[in-house]
Amino acid sequence: MRTLMAFAVALLWPLSAFASCGSASCPLDLHSLNQPAPGGFTLDLSFEYIDQNHLRGQAAFEPDHAERRTINRTATLSLRYAPNDSLQLSIAAPYIARSHQHVHGSELESWNIHGAGDLMLQARTRATKHVWLLGGVELPAGTTNVRDVEGERAEIPIQPGSGSTDWVAGIAFERNIRRASHIEGSMGNVALIPMFSSLTYRRNGTGALHHRAGDEWQWNGGTSYPLSGNLELLGQMNVRHRERDTSPDDPQDAFFTGGTYAFASPGVRMTRGSGAAYMLLQLPLFQRVNGIQLTAKRNWLGGVQWRF
Repeated sequence: MRTLMAFAVALLWPLSAFASCGSASCPLDLHSLNQPAPGGFTLDLSFEYIDQNHLRGQAAFEPDHAERRTINRTATLSLRYAPNDSLQLSIAAPYIARSHQHVHGSELESWNIHGAGDLMLQARTRATKHVWLLGGVELPAGTTNVRDVEGERAEIPIQPGSGSTDWVAGIAFERNIRRASHIEGSMGNVALIPMFSSLTYRRNGTGALHHRAGDEWQWNGGTSYPLSGNLELLGQMNVRHRERDTSPDDPQDAFFTGGTYAFASPGVRMTRGSGAAYMLLQLPLFQRVNGIQLTAKRNWLGGVQWRF
């Protein structure tokens, strides 16, 4: 039924309505990489690069498609604090730089957008030895009124902020297992291998221009393995499902949003004293989009961390 609806809309709507040019982010769990010790802090500065230059979905090979390319660059500063071994508090502040191109009529329009994103506050509390419950709120602190040189306001999905208050709830399982290792450590040739799995639900509110992003489920699972005394191999699997957006002012574009995505995310991390640097490459395994959307062939995320 959904396929028939999408096909009918694709036939009846003009080309200017085709394809989501919405914002993108890597569905990764970075909490597992840099947890603070009880009474301590961790600071994480991450950099994300996503080049959405591939049309996916029905009529994805249409040469006159309206959407052309969206490049997302995001720097996020996160601070975490653990008052004790059963509670963790965090705040994350992103800065977003985004370039976007689409065709309107017969003209190619380009946008270069940058500004502060929305502020995320989150708490994690230990329910059992290995299970954590988490909750958070994203506050509408980001910019939602970026305009081009002619004074035209950019679409809400490509603005740095959403203008909405969004809520997040979830559960995480974390455990260390002992496995034989090829390197010598404090336990001889045995290493503690961390494993985690998390499931979160995000309920988005109505934001600027009455635009409401679709609600979202996200599952992450992963581990790390030591390659040497200060180098470890990272690996995650990530699944995201997002419902369609709703927008009374622009229902056509909102139809072409949301979908289901699965990624494999290998990476490495190098530690030195209380600091560390990491890099992950995210590769799509499955992408099912609503209608036609711009997607990326790969995502990049790297960062540096400190404990104090």
